[in-house]
Amino acid sequence: MKKTWLLLVGLVMGISAVQAQDIPMFILFPANSSSLESVGTEQAIENNDVFTEVARLLAEDSRRRVLVDGHANPVIGTVRERAILVALGQKRAEAAADFLVRYYNINRNRIIISNAGGTLAEPGRSQAYMNRRVNFFVLESR
Repeated sequence: MKKTWLLLVGLVMGISAVQAQDIPMFILFPANSSSLESVGTEQAIENNDVFTEVARLLAEDSRRRVLVDGHANPVIGTVRERAILVALGQKRAEAAADFLVRYYNINRNRIIISNAGGTLAEPGRSQAYMNRRVNFFVLESR
């Protein structure tokens, strides 16, 4: 997997995203799960690298915050199926935020939870793979 990731710029007026150095700014979860403990060893190491980079960027500037954006696989189905996916994206974002608070001592007030629910991955990526993720956007005031 390519180790660069395009971050949002100008997400909100007065806010810009901080670029990470050769670290993808997303973590992956097992299918249909919001548990970080149930990923394989290799994925756990990659996820930990991302958490460490996010924590490093936050430690550099106390004014920075992080947007944690949860995703789940898209489904064309019933209202109930869509609701399950929206809830899964939310649970993934909350699990990632809780991990930052618990293991990296990030103040919860510096974390913004966002939920993309069952939206599509960008073109060219495996949707099943890329929608099992949480994106991180480290934000700083201009």
